[in-house]
Amino acid sequence: MRRNTTLEFYGDYSHTFADKHFVDLMAGYSWQHFWNNSHNLTYRIGDGVELSNTEGKGELYLVSFFGRLNYSFADRYLITATLRADGTSRFQNNKWGIFPSVALGWNIKNEHFLKDFDPISTMKLRLSWGETGQQEVGGYYDTFAQFLTINTPGSYYFVKNANFTAPVVALGYSANLKWETTTTYNAGIDLGFWNDRLTASFDVYQRDTRDILNFIPVPGLSNLTNYLNTNIGSMTNRGFEIDLNAVLIEKRDLSWTFGVNMAYNQNRVTKLTASDENAAGIEAGGISGGTGNNVQLIQVGYPMRSFYLYQQVYDMNGKPINGVYVDQNKDGQITADDKVMTHHADPDYTFGFNTVFNWKRWTAALSGHASLGNWVYNNVASDTEMLADLWTNSFVSNRVSSAKESFFTQAQYLSDYYLQDGSFLKLDNFTLGYTFPKIYSEGERHMSLNLFGTVQNIFTITRYTGIDPEIYGGVDGTVYPRPRTFVVGAKLNF
Repeated sequence: MRRNTTLEFYGDYSHTFADKHFVDLMAGYSWQHFWNNSHNLTYRIGDGVELSNTEGKGELYLVSFFGRLNYSFADRYLITATLRADGTSRFQNNKWGIFPSVALGWNIKNEHFLKDFDPISTMKLRLSWGETGQQEVGGYYDTFAQFLTINTPGSYYFVKNANFTAPVVALGYSANLKWETTTTYNAGIDLGFWNDRLTASFDVYQRDTRDILNFIPVPGLSNLTNYLNTNIGSMTNRGFEIDLNAVLIEKRDLSWTFGVNMAYNQNRVTKLTASDENAAGIEAGGISGGTGNNVQLIQVGYPMRSFYLYQQVYDMNGKPINGVYVDQNKDGQITADDKVMTHHADPDYTFGFNTVFNWKRWTAALSGHASLGNWVYNNVASDTEMLADLWTNSFVSNRVSSAKESFFTQAQYLSDYYLQDGSFLKLDNFTLGYTFPKIYSEGERHMSLNLFGTVQNIFTITRYTGIDPEIYGGVDGTVYPRPRTFVVGAKLNF
């Protein structure tokens, strides 16, 4: 059972002084409560013996105070300042985070030297700085001391006079966990030409994230916990974004608009531990197959989701050689030191486009997006290509068709053979419609009808051999395929 409760209220005041000074003030309060309760009771079928009886309860409180000031002078010089104080019950010793921001704008079009220049309809410069925070960790009580009764198969028990007592152990926790904070610097310009028939926006930014909340390996605790939520390290994102929109045709019975956007982002881990900048790194990117295998490494100087794999050796025919990798350090043996940091999961460039065409009563719309520089580890193939257990217990195991290309007799989970370029181009949506303006009319009342058909997820162009290259985190472990959807509909407007 779950129950979520939200209470929010705010007040706003705005006024224009002396026809030039506009002031808008807003302040508010937000309160959220998340509560859940689950109960699980298990019996053995037949004799009615109780096997387990567990109950789980949890609640989380989020409280926020926030305020905003907007000021503009003659609609030319603008400033926005905000301040948030966010509190969470998740953290024991650092419940509150303070997050300010400020943004400046200069509406150059309204200056006297540009106001009457008709070809330019919009020109605005923007600068901003601000901080945001997030407190999402695994559970509600990860920063508090907790005790657990070990009552599972394979557990050790205290025995006295044939009475069994399950041990109680202390769970590991991070009492000083605090808000992860991201500081963003941004500069941009907005342009419009010929009454905004052509508009453009360009932004450059840098985002510095510190006190990253991460679930990392730690020395074994009293209950053999090997991972703990911790604030560790920092990273930087730098990039730019471009957005272009154009009205290509605008007539009485004919119009055509087109928009395109592009974004570039460079991600780097800048700090990994509190004391040692040359730390060995933190393994990530867990995969299916084997035990505890990871294909990514978080390391200073590299993108967040960089792949860390052995370099596969190929024969003269371009076929991978089973179990043979490049000896990177030339020591005559293949060890973990021979793994190399290669590509990363997140794209360098992303693109989007859309267009709408209207002719008389017909409407056609098309949209899509693309990604460049994202790489995917094909865990579906690496976990199902091994031929050693093709025949098991008198049954033939399922194998993907790509097994005939690698012909690996044993699993090669950590080979970069399974790392593939996931760049793609997707046509997402196409809609075609026709409108009957008056299928019914009586006086001032009338009714129109719009018939339309839509196709979603039309096609994908990519070199990736798996089902879908658009994989968050970069590890493809049998994601559910996105369906191609056909919709036919009708809209009546009265």
